[in-house]
Amino acid sequence: MKKDIAVIGLGTFGYELALQLSKNGHHILAIDTNEKKINQIKDEVDIAIIADITDPDILKKIQIEQFDHVILAMSSDLESIILAITHMKKMGVKHIIGKVNTPIQKEILVKIGADEVILPEASTAIRLADRITHPDIIEKFNLSQGNALMEVMVPEKFWNKSLKDLDLRKKYGVNVLMLTRDGQTEVITQPDLKFQKNDVIFVIGNETQIKKTFFK
Repeated sequence: MKKDIAVIGLGTFGYELALQLSKNGHHILAIDTNEKKINQIKDEVDIAIIADITDPDILKKIQIEQFDHVILAMSSDLESIILAITHMKKMGVKHIIGKVNTPIQKEILVKIGADEVILPEASTAIRLADRITHPDIIEKFNLSQGNALMEVMVPEKFWNKSLKDLDLRKKYGVNVLMLTRDGQTEVITQPDLKFQKNDVIFVIGNETQIKKTFFK
């Protein structure tokens, strides 16, 4: 499902995240105080504006509470992040994600109401964009040549169907390895076993093909 997402702060992380989310089909509002950064990204996202998100009047004007996710990507300005989160919580923003540089900063943002706080890594932006786009992917491990091992929720379209019914390996080149049900994980040995609501499975194969198979 496509979402309305505000990405605030267009450093390396924020810029890459906004681009990746836009490529994934989401509606993106990019915000920064730097005009040059806004000009660089304005043709890649739906809306790009220069704004001070510590000003509650500006937040009201852009109706920040209407967004599904608000991502504060400017970790170097902790004071601005704290003020912004405080205002956004009062306005009822649905889901606030903050980016920080240290574990102590993470503790601070959690205490003042951030729903999620991340510490930056080399590919964090792409992984976060992917997780927002495909929330049923619980965990993903990249393998070689575009392949991946994923832990995913069984989609509704697969409920009450077995591996034999679905024939995923033959049709899509996707292999289902293990099943977690009621807290118990085991290797699938019975192809007639039917999937149920809340089942979690481990699948391996081409990452693009897995996403097409399970999430489209």
